Amino acid sequence: MNRLRPLDRDLVVKGLRLRCLDWGGEGRTPLLLLHGFTGHAHAWDTLSLALQPHFHVYALDQRGHGDSDPADVYNPVVAFDDLSGVLEQLGVTSLVMIGLSMGGRNAMYFTAQRPQAVQKLVVVDIGPEVSAKASAPSSGPPEPPTWDSIEQAARHLYRGNPYPGIHYYRWVASQSLKEQDGALVWKWHPSVKERRNTGGVDWWALLPKITVPTLVLRGAESTVLDRDVAERMVKELPQGRFVEIPRAVHTLHEDNPEAVLAALRDFLEFRL
Repeated sequence: MNRLRPLDRDLVVKGLRLRCLDWGGEGRTPLLLLHGFTGHAHAWDTLSLALQPHFHVYALDQRGHGDSDPADVYNPVVAFDDLSGVLEQLGVTSLVMIGLSMGGRNAMYFTAQRPQAVQKLVVVDIGPEVSAKASAPSSGPPEPPTWDSIEQAARHLYRGNPYPGIHYYRWVASQSLKEQDGALVWKWHPSVKERRNTGGVDWWALLPKITVPTLVLRGAESTVLDRDVAERMVKELPQGRFVEIPRAVHTLHEDNPEAVLAALRDFLEFRL
């Protein structure tokens, strides 16, 4: 059955409560969506709706993000434990994984450790190295600590990247904010920036261990994944494939959703 809206499922892994959105689709191949840094599961809603007729779609609020609990540390190694526990509680033993940015790295690490559990992997706009452009100072106004309205937050996001459109940003901002002390703040917990680390992972050395078919998606205007890094990355992957998404920066499924869906259709072999 396809649900009109996802079922909120709270799963506890080693004492940490993690929110998982279950879009339904019993009997179909499970597909798990992992958001990027300071993102959340609802950022995948529009893609989830498109994939829902073909897969049993899940989207996870990773630790410290969305409606999941904050934690003492954030890196791919502890994310592996989170993902392992979530899949065990969902009863999922084999699935497709799609991860954006931080979620892409967490999916890469998981797949390298448990390739038998992943049928296919999609890594969205992230690689072993992050572009120098990612650390360049923003040309726009600084982000305030709190927001007066959804519209104010949406306009800020729109100035950073207009491709998704202001109407989309109004919706996604409404899903990304919470009330705190009479003001609006992002749902991600401050600890995600204070306690984040790499977990000591050598990403280039990890790639040959990802033996499953892997699609690398890059935004043509990405400030995070340089094209030469993506191309080298695909050569290091035993079954790598590379697709560049036009009219897209970093959040590809928001910037150019139809092109992303077409690339997923070809790689995951389903009909729209």
